Amino acid sequence: MKNLLKILMGGLVIPFLCGNVFASGPGTTGANFLKIGVGAKAAAMGEAFTAFADDPTALYWNPAGLSQLKKMELSASYHSWFADVKQGYLSFVLPALGGILALGTNYVDMGSIEGRDDKGNLTGSFGASAIQIVAGYATGKESFSVGFAGGILQETIKTDKKSTVLGTAGILLKKDPLSLGLCAQNLGGKIGEDPPPFIMRGGVGFKRSNFRFGVDVVNPQDNDTYFCAGGEFLLGDKFALRAGYRNGQDVGSGYTVGIGFNMNWLSFDYAYVPYGDLGRTHRISVGLQF
Repeated sequence: MKNLLKILMGGLVIPFLCGNVFASGPGTTGANFLKIGVGAKAAAMGEAFTAFADDPTALYWNPAGLSQLKKMELSASYHSWFADVKQGYLSFVLPALGGILALGTNYVDMGSIEGRDDKGNLTGSFGASAIQIVAGYATGKESFSVGFAGGILQETIKTDKKSTVLGTAGILLKKDPLSLGLCAQNLGGKIGEDPPPFIMRGGVGFKRSNFRFGVDVVNPQDNDTYFCAGGEFLLGDKFALRAGYRNGQDVGSGYTVGIGFNMNWLSFDYAYVPYGDLGRTHRISVGLQF
């Protein structure tokens, strides 16, 4: 237990150190939709999910968490953000090759945008969207697992298209009742002239009986380090109540709440995530096990 505690404490420091190594400081990044977390379960827990990552959205939060999934699963999420931005996330996991294979796609429609000339006159409207297609793999034992994900990202603004290849890598350590997750997100080339939003995440989780609680330290390349905390309380084996809090973000600091329902082969999750004066957002996820 003492050794695990040392590892956990080190895990909280690593995101700061690695973030400083890879990041060039606050600045402009491309494909900023990648900062929008996916899945209602993680959102309801304040995005403190790196040390848990126990559903198909692990492909985004921490690919190592895929190793916890023992059945074929399909998960679909819908996210109604503010300013008419809509996000969809679809993932599929399959036990194979001595571990877990996963496929996922993350799509964002940014709605209609007003076009203006250099004098500020309206020139009509145009659309903007982005899509990422990812494949991942995780393997390991109950106490330690590793995972990797990589794929193609494409952004489209009007008729201009930019694309690149990005990857994510993570590890997960577990020794009841504690767990540790570390993840480096969005490693790769530039989107046009801008780098992707490289993010280091480190999380510690505690689980006991029907309750679990996690804390994440998140170090984005283009902004200050912030913290997430959240928990889940199970009512029997079918219902879950969730709540969380995100601190220190320019957009989205505050509380989150949500619920979950599980029927063995079917799961449903909902998250309510307010963004202050910007508005309220809702996320829904549905999962199927085969």
